[in-house]
Amino acid sequence: MNYFEVKERLSNLKEFRQLYDEYMQFTNREKNVVALLTRRKMEPLVALAVDSLKQVGLGSMITRDAPVRGGRKVRINLIKAIFRDNLIRQFSLDDKTPMELLDKGIIKYKCLLWRQKVQLFNPLFWLFHFTGFLAISPLYILKRAGYDTGNAEKMSLVKFYILIFQLAAFYFLLQWSGTIAFIKFDILGL
Repeated sequence: MNYFEVKERLSNLKEFRQLYDEYMQFTNREKNVVALLTRRKMEPLVALAVDSLKQVGLGSMITRDAPVRGGRKVRINLIKAIFRDNLIRQFSLDDKTPMELLDKGIIKYKCLLWRQKVQLFNPLFWLFHFTGFLAISPLYILKRAGYDTGNAEKMSLVKFYILIFQLAAFYFLLQWSGTIAFIKFDILGL
């Protein structure tokens, strides 16, 4: 994910969290008009919130025993269950659990955003990615020419070639620019 995608996902999660917090303030949610309007505002953001949480490794799925003895266990998505009152009642789901999950997601996205800001202004990061682009350019050219490169991209030998090429090109560019000499003599004092 790049900086702008992380920033957008963070703002979507914050907005969804704020709406969910407003929604939870109502005690009679099913018949309250304002609660239903808040719920309608939340509905378009559900898919984005679920996807954003999955991207940072927060599994929003829980497993509960089936309501019938001997039945299969049921997997429930906590964020999507917000809109299914029958699921909340049937499995006695806690209203605070989705809020905690959203808070953890917001914290992770804030950390990601900070890392992306640092990378955005780091020339060595961009130089390393440029060498990665140079390494995969033969595969990209073959793909644009109409060849199926899917199997070649999965081969470990090709991945090893790309890594070695990227590291060698990165070293060459650092040597050429004088960065390695600067680090050796000026910073390390050798």
